[in-house]
Amino acid sequence: MIRLEKNTTPDSIVEIELPASKSISNRALIIQHLANVDIKIENLSAADDTVHLNRALQKGGDEFWMGDAGTAARFSIAYAAVKAGKRIIRGSERLSQRPMKPLIDALRNLGANLVCLEKEGYLPVESIGEELKGGVVEIEASVSSQFISALMLIGPQLTKGLTVKFQGEPTSLPYLTITQKVMEMCGAEVRISKDSIVVEPKKYVNATIKVEPDWSAASYFFSAVAVNPDLKVLLKGLTSPSIQGDANLVELYKPLGVKPTFNQAGLLLEHSGEVNPHFKINLQDNPDLAQTIAATYAGLGCEVLLTGLHTLKVKETDRLSAMVNELSTLGVKAEATHDSLFVKAGNQLTLDQTILTYGDHRMAMAFAPLVFKTHVSLENPAVVAKSFPDFFAEFSKLGVVTKTNV
Repeated sequence: MIRLEKNTTPDSIVEIELPASKSISNRALIIQHLANVDIKIENLSAADDTVHLNRALQKGGDEFWMGDAGTAARFSIAYAAVKAGKRIIRGSERLSQRPMKPLIDALRNLGANLVCLEKEGYLPVESIGEELKGGVVEIEASVSSQFISALMLIGPQLTKGLTVKFQGEPTSLPYLTITQKVMEMCGAEVRISKDSIVVEPKKYVNATIKVEPDWSAASYFFSAVAVNPDLKVLLKGLTSPSIQGDANLVELYKPLGVKPTFNQAGLLLEHSGEVNPHFKINLQDNPDLAQTIAATYAGLGCEVLLTGLHTLKVKETDRLSAMVNELSTLGVKAEATHDSLFVKAGNQLTLDQTILTYGDHRMAMAFAPLVFKTHVSLENPAVVAKSFPDFFAEFSKLGVVTKTNV
């Protein structure tokens, strides 16, 4: 456990080093190991998810251990289906509870030899990799964009290419765009429409992929500026435009008073002094930002309705229930449905509370900025390693003291 305490707000601009995007990194690694060409990756993420995937791919054995990494596990199932040899993809207890069935069914329909070793539709999954012809496949698109991205990544390796038809409306569409853009960097031809994706049977070519800083990680510093208007923060290396959908932070945090300015060094965040106390936001395209935005509104005593969150129940934890529980710990009234989160206005934060993290990196980092309103203790802070190993070192630059083992 650690305790966060506000010290003195820095007088000058605070420069923050963001981690490399694990979303881009994970896609780049799959392409690098699928393609029989030279794919170089610059600025690879050091996040646990990427480390698990990179280690498994480099080792090349018959056991792929994915820890809690849902994206890496799903990408690995598709990878193993087309890479010659026998592999078993395993993960943590929580990962083994997360759904894999839509991807497994789609791959089987393409001819993949996949066996669920314990429970149908879940890890562990055994694959006997072989050459697949490809063609047309349908998939339930509303559960997770990761299933579709996994299929897209193997598409150029299929002799007939791949057409993925959506059943239902796809969620987290910007993540499909990330997949498309990374594939195109390596010579693939990909077309995305409202009801399908077409990947032409055009092999990957030699390329260099430069991984951008992670926009999702930037959200915690947007939140810090929102709740502490005296802060000025430079997020080094962020540029516009970006292939990451979470760059939408620039617009999402304007109602919270965060003024963004791009310069040669990155993105400067200052406070405009204007806050909209009542807001409604559809986060279907940016669900990873929900916890941070909800905590920010709670810290400001403002009201927000977040919708489009149906995927959050099957993440590292049931994030909707977790947010309601921990906001309640802080004295904030919140309600959740299967796809929404409502934070009520006018709450006074209860002092010196311990926030449970539920093994979820985003729970820890989303609540950290509330240190500017009250002392915050975080149970199991090590979970941040999943996406942002240096989070607390960078966050302390904002004038925050971190006390361990309290």
